[in-house]
Amino acid sequence: MIAVMKRKIQLFSIACASTLLTACGPDTDIAGPQTEFDKYAESFKQMIGGEVDKRQNWVTGTVIEADVTTSKPALVSVYTLGKETRSLYAQKTVDGRETFKFDIPQNADTRIAFEADYGEHNSVYRMMKLNLDLKQTASIDLKLNAGSSPTRSMSIRGAMDNMQPTNSVQNPNSALCGESNQSTDGGYAGHHFGYTSFPGWSWDNIAKAVPESSDPKKNGQITNYELISTGPFYLSLLYGCTGTYYQTILGYYYYKEKGNYTDLVMVDLMDVLRHDYVDGYAKVQYQLNGESQWHDANFDYKDGDGLGGGQVTSQTARHGDDAYNTLLVNQKYGGVEGIQAVRGITFQVNVPVGYRLGFYLKKGQMSAGQKSRLQELGVPEECLKSNMGLSFSGADLNVSTNGRPYKSVIQKYDGYTFMGLDDNPTAGDSDCNDVTFGLTAGNGGSLPGVLLPGVMDLDTNKYYNTDGTITDEPTDDYVKNVIEGRDPFDYGEAKPEEKPGETEVKDLIHWTMGFEDLGTIGDFDFNDVVIKIVPNTAQKAKVYLMATGGSINSELHYIGPNGDQKLCSVHNILGSMTNTNGEITKEAKLMAEVDWPNGFVMPEDAHRFYIVAKGKKVAISTEPGQAPEALCVQGDWKWPTENTSIEAAYPLVGEWAKDLNNSEARDWYNHPNNDKVVK
Repeated sequence: MIAVMKRKIQLFSIACASTLLTACGPDTDIAGPQTEFDKYAESFKQMIGGEVDKRQNWVTGTVIEADVTTSKPALVSVYTLGKETRSLYAQKTVDGRETFKFDIPQNADTRIAFEADYGEHNSVYRMMKLNLDLKQTASIDLKLNAGSSPTRSMSIRGAMDNMQPTNSVQNPNSALCGESNQSTDGGYAGHHFGYTSFPGWSWDNIAKAVPESSDPKKNGQITNYELISTGPFYLSLLYGCTGTYYQTILGYYYYKEKGNYTDLVMVDLMDVLRHDYVDGYAKVQYQLNGESQWHDANFDYKDGDGLGGGQVTSQTARHGDDAYNTLLVNQKYGGVEGIQAVRGITFQVNVPVGYRLGFYLKKGQMSAGQKSRLQELGVPEECLKSNMGLSFSGADLNVSTNGRPYKSVIQKYDGYTFMGLDDNPTAGDSDCNDVTFGLTAGNGGSLPGVLLPGVMDLDTNKYYNTDGTITDEPTDDYVKNVIEGRDPFDYGEAKPEEKPGETEVKDLIHWTMGFEDLGTIGDFDFNDVVIKIVPNTAQKAKVYLMATGGSINSELHYIGPNGDQKLCSVHNILGSMTNTNGEITKEAKLMAEVDWPNGFVMPEDAHRFYIVAKGKKVAISTEPGQAPEALCVQGDWKWPTENTSIEAAYPLVGEWAKDLNNSEARDWYNHPNNDKVVK
């Protein structure tokens, strides 16, 4: 009897110990009972066909830490370098030394740029190469060089020398091109920033604005103008159509006061017509609809033999490759119907605010007539010592060609300004399409204003407005100010985005988060609650409610530096099943602007945003390798439609889930099944 009682006591003790051990086990912080989550995790593993990578944190980003040093207080910016539209990663003032901690997309370019702006046209640039498989640290020296001139201290060459071609279809004859087709642009000021992308319709619009051998003025284009600086901006090569194969240098000029050219400065950027490649980069590239590959192009109007056009260039270095002229490519593929994007080598233009500026092509020998005219205008002899002919965007600096002193056109489009130049200073057709380029504000920049000498077209007595329209009376404040002799920067009622200096707080890259409330095991549509987070340089982040696919009432929370705060009850804002059935039917709602201090980064801090559903917390796990209850995707992510699994919507996500650093799958979110995501 005693033995039996002891046995029962032992069994009871074991049971108690087991209960205590279970109660003291790790807090998995899951939404729902343990067994329910186990089923969820097993179902997810079956969907992806394997185990979740033990490093997987379900954020499509990586963290960079950089120890930055400056000579004195400077505004330091970190941004994308090269192939796509620029994004700002971080920005703050540094006086001496400071550590930057920021996040970048997992599929980012492998180079980023650091810029220290010391003011007064004085900046230093450096490039950092990345290993996207690792969290990285680096030391970035942005100190000014001793004795550097305020207008010549930009260390662009130091930043760009190590740049390599990215996504470029290389010229198979590049090793044979030599002087005729390959450039390192030694000695020029404008060492490039890689590529800037433009929409596919860009070439189409340029071809219509400046047709081959047509007088652009008769086409209604603005042909006599100068620009006025509002800060640094970027120039990107876009398009060209010419038979010139000789040295032709693109550059920009600037001076302070109207009509006084005695302080005129000329800055050469690059030789644009002899070479198709610059430091291994094609000058311009295009992307066909439905393709990810970028194809090279050039400005040689006879280089189209591979397109069935029958035109064979006399430049043997251009034979046998698939790099053809931009005009012929555009005609071949039907413009925007066949071309989804174009991009060009990009340079920064940095001119003191308020100075007048323009662009030029330098080619051949300067005529006696042009030299005499420029000397009469007071242009410094330093600018004339090359004795090369010049085609200026400002017609007042040109000599007349067949009654046409103009050598350039300008047109404004959504997001950029297009300019074209003619390459013949003293003859030719003045069609102004031999070399064309786009101007963009870029990171921290501002597009220059357009200043029309005289403002009025004396032939028609009509006014040119900065939006490109021609009217009987001026319609915008900028032109009115110029006519009436007021400060052209007195914008009055101009649109807010046209006012310089009013965008000091800048958005950083933003993120989209999708949550699973576990209401349906095996659903995995990650649309039960969808939010967008937009951090900015003021150490804040705006939080938007984008969609509510779940039917379970949920609360959205944020754990900030000052503790937990409830942002909203999501279904009271958007209701249920909103924006999850293929189309956006309700606008996103701003829920809050929360504190987001320097050093907060999504790969480490995404868990701060969570929902509460059925009394349980749902968040990105702080322990990698778990089945996901939420995803955090960089950019404007298109989440799956209702009851569509994440893998059905994004076929590559499973490979990324199993291997965080799978280079073929790390940009899975850019490759949706379009009929299975919300647009």
